[in-house]
Amino acid sequence: MNYTQSSARLPDQPLGIVAPASPPRIPERLERGLSALAADGYVTNWDPDQLIPHGYLAGSDTQRTEQFNQALLRNRFLMALRGGYGCLRILDGIDYDAARRERGVLIGYSDITALQLSLFKHAGWRSVSGPVVVEWGEIDTAMKEALRQLLEGQLPPPVADLQTLQEGQCTGTLLGGNLSSIVRMIGSPHLPSLQGALLFIEDVNEAPYRIDALFAQLKNAGILNKLGGLIVGAFTGPDINDEQSRRNVNEIIAGYASGYAWPVVAGLTYGHFIPRRVLPIGVVARLTAGINEGRLDILEPIVHPKFSQTGQK
Repeated sequence: MNYTQSSARLPDQPLGIVAPASPPRIPERLERGLSALAADGYVTNWDPDQLIPHGYLAGSDTQRTEQFNQALLRNRFLMALRGGYGCLRILDGIDYDAARRERGVLIGYSDITALQLSLFKHAGWRSVSGPVVVEWGEIDTAMKEALRQLLEGQLPPPVADLQTLQEGQCTGTLLGGNLSSIVRMIGSPHLPSLQGALLFIEDVNEAPYRIDALFAQLKNAGILNKLGGLIVGAFTGPDINDEQSRRNVNEIIAGYASGYAWPVVAGLTYGHFIPRRVLPIGVVARLTAGINEGRLDILEPIVHPKFSQTGQK
C-alpha cells in the first residue's frame, strides 16, 4: 500500500458526520456537539434520519456500512458521532476501493480505532485519534485548535515530559488507539502491519489483570516482537482509580517490554477523558526515551495541500 496524504484542508471542506459504532447515550450531547461545531465554523453533513439505533448500535450493520460508504464519497473529512462498539462488525463491508480513490481523514477514538486502522491498511488513510461529535460541546479550546492544526496540514508541537519506562530511540509510523480494539483485530485481515511502528495505546474499564491478558495476547501473536516503540496513555476506570493501581499497570507493561529492545514511555495525556491529546494516525514520528524524560516528535503532516505523486487527492 502506498500511503499518501489527502489534499483536503479546512475550512473550505465540509465535515461529514458518521455513526459506525454506538448511538449517543444522551441525545442532548449530540445536539450540543453539532451546535458547537457550527459555532466554530465547521459546515457539517449529517442527516439525523440516518440514526436508527439498534440497542447498543447506531443502526444495523447494513445501515451503518452504507452510511459510512456514502459519507466517504461525499466528504474528505469524517468525524464519528461517538465510539462505543460496532466498528468491528462492519470492517468487511467498507468500500476500500472507493476509499483509496477518495483519500480522506477519519476523526474519532475508542471503538473508532478499528475503522481507522483498517482504513490505513486497505486504503492508506491517515486519521486523527481525536474528539467525537458528542464531545465537541464540552472540549476546551486547546483540543479544538490541535485538531484544526492537524487538518490544515500543520505539524503539532513535540509531546514532551513523558516518563521513560525503557530507554531508546526509534523513528517509525505512528499507529494506535484503544488497546482492546487493537487486540480484537488480531487474526483479521484488517490489522495493519506493526513492523517498526510506534504504537500508542489507552483503554477504559479494564482491570490490571485484563490489561495483562491483552499484552499476553500481543506477545503470543508476535506483535510485540515487531514494534519499534510504545507510548502508553491512560488506563482509567473503577479498577484503576489511584496512583498505586496506575503504577501497577505501568509495571505490567514494563515487564512485557523488558524482553525487547524498543523504547517505552508512559504518561501520555490520552484516554477516555477530556481534555486529552489529539494524535495523528499513519504519519512518521520519532520516539525518544531518554534517561530524564521521553519525547514524541511528529515528523510529517496528516494532510497536504497538493496532489500526491500517485494522483490521489
